[in-house]
Amino acid sequence: MMYRTFLLSFILSAGITALAQQPVTLDECLSAAMKNQPLSGQNEIYKESSELQQKNIENGKLPQLNMNGQGTYQNEVVQLLFNIPGMSAPVIPKAQYKVSLDANQLIYGGGNIDAQGIIEDYNRQINQLNNEAELYKIRERINQLYFSILLSDLNVGVIENTVSDLNSRLAKVNASVKEGVMLPSAAEVLLSEILKAGQRLLEVKTQKRMLVNTMQVLTGLALNENSTFLEPGIHVDLSVYTNLRPEFGVFGLIQQKLEATKKLTVSKDLPRVYGFGTAGYGNPGYNFFKEGAAFFYTVGAKVTWNFWNWNQTSREKQILDLNSIIIENQKNSYDLANKAQVQQYLADVQKAEELIKSDEQIIELRKSITRSAASQLENGTLTATEFVTEQLAEEQALLNRNLHKMQLLQSKALYKAATGGL
Repeated sequence: MMYRTFLLSFILSAGITALAQQPVTLDECLSAAMKNQPLSGQNEIYKESSELQQKNIENGKLPQLNMNGQGTYQNEVVQLLFNIPGMSAPVIPKAQYKVSLDANQLIYGGGNIDAQGIIEDYNRQINQLNNEAELYKIRERINQLYFSILLSDLNVGVIENTVSDLNSRLAKVNASVKEGVMLPSAAEVLLSEILKAGQRLLEVKTQKRMLVNTMQVLTGLALNENSTFLEPGIHVDLSVYTNLRPEFGVFGLIQQKLEATKKLTVSKDLPRVYGFGTAGYGNPGYNFFKEGAAFFYTVGAKVTWNFWNWNQTSREKQILDLNSIIIENQKNSYDLANKAQVQQYLADVQKAEELIKSDEQIIELRKSITRSAASQLENGTLTATEFVTEQLAEEQALLNRNLHKMQLLQSKALYKAATGGL
């Protein structure tokens, strides 16, 4: 029974460990962050809101119905000043009332309603693209976090190798101290450096833990400091510049909205044709000579045309044209600044590639120097302090390579982000 319990616990533990060590990719983090963001559902809300607004706008093409009721009492009414032979004069009541249903139907509106619908659709697109721009910032932050985690991982490995190597050297030095070949101070120098390396390792691990916790909050993924983050392969065409960022697209939509607004402005100067009708019941009816309450109705058509508004429409169009020029200037300014930033990223990519090439050469040389220094330390021709100096120089060379490697990946990612490729 105890054996079965132990076996079951081992299997569960192994399963949990395997799950915890499942590799994590940049694409998974980006996808999870988008799903975890409250703003991700915002575009659907904008769509539903716009559809409701479009229905309200389209209602302008439907008959507008109004129910009206009125009751009055007046001190005097129309009376005939003479009698008509053979008939009695009608008596118009001083207390009057009527209830009616009024209907108005737009027959021709100069395209006003359609123009309103087009503008509302542009409003939806602008809102959705602005929301995409906010989500894009989250993707950029995930990128930055991911590469920082990768750098921490690499640096942890470098420092751990340093500690392991120093411990190995310390064991040999302790043996030499016991044999009286070396002074105890040599072991103390190595031990001191091991403790310092432990502090550096603690700092890097703490930094990684903080980064992973932040990533966990933003993505909702079950991550911990033991999670394995895979290095992404980032491929970009550095020879072609495109600006597909959502912020840049907003400028174009605003300009199109301004053009649609001009059409709406022009439609205000066009004539409008309406059909109308009224049906009701009241006392008196339309025929004053007929005493008592009666049904009544009226149908007809009317035209309204504001043919002269003292050039107000012309000035409104000029204002819209000026606003379009302002937007165009802002658009070009944004694109110019973005192009300049892209050139910086291109330079960073080229610099990182060159630095990595020299890093590899430096590391090879440093490893050779460290091996030689270790041999001299064991032979007693080099002090422990001098050996530590060479060991730290090798560690720094490895850390520099890690930094430049991540800078290369991040510069490529920043290039993709600047051109809208995330």
